[in-house]
Parts: sequence; structure tokens; C-alpha cells
Amino acid sequence: MRSAGLISLVLCFACQTERSDREPPAMAPQLSGTLPKHMRNCPSAVPSAHTVATPTPDGVDVAISSDNAVARRRILELARLHSGFREPIWGMPPHTGMHGGPGTIGRCPIIHAKTTVSYDETARGVVIHVQAVEPAMVRRLQQITELRVESLAPSSS
Repeated sequence: MRSAGLISLVLCFACQTERSDREPPAMAPQLSGTLPKHMRNCPSAVPSAHTVATPTPDGVDVAISSDNAVARRRILELARLHSGFREPIWGMPPHTGMHGGPGTIGRCPIIHAKTTVSYDETARGVVIHVQAVEPAMVRRLQQITELRVESLAPSSS
């Protein structure tokens, strides 16, 4: 039994593709993870938040709004947090709340891998501008963002 586990482990490592640690992986839409932090850093996860994604020529605008003043303040606070993030920190474990991991998994529609993020405050919340760094990634960014918006609670779509 022990040798079967060892063989499985060896085969797992043998089948992995090589990738430079300096090169981020391509964006992937994987809606995975057990949500141990319940998306606490995602402005779309704020109770009463309503999220809409709109494609732009260089990426996607994610409008997040609420009728609740307290929720709007939290949405703005989290938009500021996201605008301060840069590329995911490679080598850090994902889902620790420290913006680690490869940037290819998650559920928040604000994607940081191979993007730049900025925001504008609106009367009812924010519009977060997510721009693809590479023009070839624009359509993929838009698709992933829309998938993540659709996966949010029914009140957010």
C-alpha cells in the first residue's frame, strides 16, 4: 500500500509541466476553494452588494453598488484595497488573505493576475476598472469576470 502511494506521488510530479517561477500562469476561471475567509476582501461579497460587469476595450469594468450606506462604505474600502494590490505574490500559499497564490483560482470578480486595477467612486458604490496587461488577454479576462459575477449570490447578477 505504501509503495502505491509513493508511485502515485512520483507520477504526479513527473506529469507536471515546467514553468518559470517568474512567469505567472495564464488566467483560469476556476471557481474553486473552500472559501475559508468567505471572500472577506471582495467588494462583491459585501452583504447587499449588487455587481455588474461591463466589457471595455482593454478589459472590464466591475460596478459594485448598494442601497445601504454602511455597505457602500465597505465596498469603497475594499475597492481601495484592491487598487493597491499588484501582481499576485508568487510562492505564497493561496487563500491566506495576503494576496498570495497564482491568481488563477478564486471567486471574486476582481482579477489581479496579468491586470492593473483602479477604481472610481460613484453615488451608489464604485466602478472597478480591470485592465489586461496584454491585449491578447482582454477577451479571456472578460469571460472569467462574467463567469465569476454569475457565480455570485442571485442578488448580485
